[in-house]
Amino acid sequence: MNLKKILDRWVILSIFIIISLIVLNIQYTTLESFTEKEFYTEQEPYNTTVTYFEKESYIENVPLKINNTLNWHISDRRFKDEFDLIATLKNTDNVRGEFWVKFYIESTNGSYDYTTNRVFLMPGESYQFKETFGGIFSYVTYRVNQPTKEEERFRDRPFEKTITTTRDVEKSREVVKIKKNRLSLLQRILKYPPNYEQPEQPVQIPVENNYDDLE
Repeated sequence: MNLKKILDRWVILSIFIIISLIVLNIQYTTLESFTEKEFYTEQEPYNTTVTYFEKESYIENVPLKINNTLNWHISDRRFKDEFDLIATLKNTDNVRGEFWVKFYIESTNGSYDYTTNRVFLMPGESYQFKETFGGIFSYVTYRVNQPTKEEERFRDRPFEKTITTTRDVEKSREVVKIKKNRLSLLQRILKYPPNYEQPEQPVQIPVENNYDDLE
């Protein structure tokens, strides 16, 4: 009888040990919260100055473009140490016009700036200018001038204005996330490292006190 009781106790103890080992090795899940910094982009308004252009009219004096020719030659009188500049100006256009000529002459006596009188020439009409200068001739250049007329022209004038636009600003905030730790009681007692599950979509709980890092 005593042996049977002892055996029964051993059986009960063995069953208890087996059940305890099973219980100790059953994994269960606990939820653990942690804080993580999250970065996000936000549209921020700001003022900036831009340049734009508008057409502006203005008046410009431009010379008339009446076709003409000028032929010149020198009549040298060396015995008097002088020479004559003879120039023939012809209106080759089909409208009448006013002309005058500016000459720059160089000789052995120095340089001269000479401007002729203004003359009106009909289409095909010519006029001869003659002027005497001292020294021996060496160089001449000239420009035929005509009256100017007023023309309205246009140009782009720059202006500036201030506009409000937006830009992307990177900011950060602290969020509380939840992760699942799946370990058995025995593993927890023996200080096993956490066995975190990877959720499909982690739960995010924004913290009330958000702050901006990048401004």
